[in-house]
Amino acid sequence: MKLNRIIIHELIKEAGKTEASFVPSTSLLVVNEGLTSMIQDVHESFEKLINSYHKFKPNSERKAIYINAYKYSNDDETDERFLNWSRLGMRELEGAIKSVPFATGGYYVFSDYEINGLKFLSIVIVRNKEAFNIKWDPAAEMYNVDSTENINIEQMAMGFRLNLNLYRGIANRNYIALINKKGDGASQYFKDWVCVDDGTGPQQNTNNFINIIKEIGLPENFEGDEDSFFKHVFESIQNEQKSNQGNVNVDRISELFYRDRARIRRYAEDEYGQELDSEFKVHKESLRKLIRFKAAVKGISISLDIDHFQNETVVLQDNSVIIRSQSIYDQLLKQRKDEN
Repeated sequence: MKLNRIIIHELIKEAGKTEASFVPSTSLLVVNEGLTSMIQDVHESFEKLINSYHKFKPNSERKAIYINAYKYSNDDETDERFLNWSRLGMRELEGAIKSVPFATGGYYVFSDYEINGLKFLSIVIVRNKEAFNIKWDPAAEMYNVDSTENINIEQMAMGFRLNLNLYRGIANRNYIALINKKGDGASQYFKDWVCVDDGTGPQQNTNNFINIIKEIGLPENFEGDEDSFFKHVFESIQNEQKSNQGNVNVDRISELFYRDRARIRRYAEDEYGQELDSEFKVHKESLRKLIRFKAAVKGISISLDIDHFQNETVVLQDNSVIIRSQSIYDQLLKQRKDEN
């Protein structure tokens, strides 16, 4: 873990009010072991709390967060550019947040760091300064952190993280990760401020999830075959949808079957080459692909569920499809007789 730059600013705003004021730090914090350890903890917690993945939305050239991140990542990796990224971004937010009645202020921690061969630009919002032990240093005119005390990383309210490796070089990857509290309508201002697009839609998320589950394969000690596993996953998602407004939490499914909350999303990024939102609305028709199979040739089409294979109603044998169904036989026989 290497921490390159870090600065903290405050935005003062109460919920229900339209006044806001920006309290900037005048200089970067001096990087030390304690701050490095804190940002490492932030990174690890961020991984667990990610809600969704995005790209920058088009036509954001006049937005401070976008344009300064773009310049910083393109041969202007300087203290001055980092300061511009944070301070000009906060000035822009100060004006925008006044029109969001239920938005509240907080402490904005901007950082540039490297971990596991990846480089990130990060912004996290902390509502409670005691959680991060944030203190104002009047002599230096800056916010500092007492990293010798315990820090409650879980108190991050919202967060933005730009993966510079993906941003600089890999097409078709969602290089921005967001922490965004579910159901917090006021948090749309944060998405607008950091210039992110709408992210991945339900159908693509669902298709990616199905492909990833099929690639990972059976969990260790699963009692059953692959068909049984896919059916269990399908039924688990259906049950969760009913209590979660049509959404599925990928981390809960991952914990349920693999005893590792991060297994599915980690596999998605490392092996499948796509970011998978930790929670998304399920596309029902796409989900059925987990347990339904379709095939067609000229004049013949079939649609089968896993159950048909499990109860041997349908058998694939000797390059043939064998369907053992009295009902289908009777229907076809009747139609043939009616033709005559």
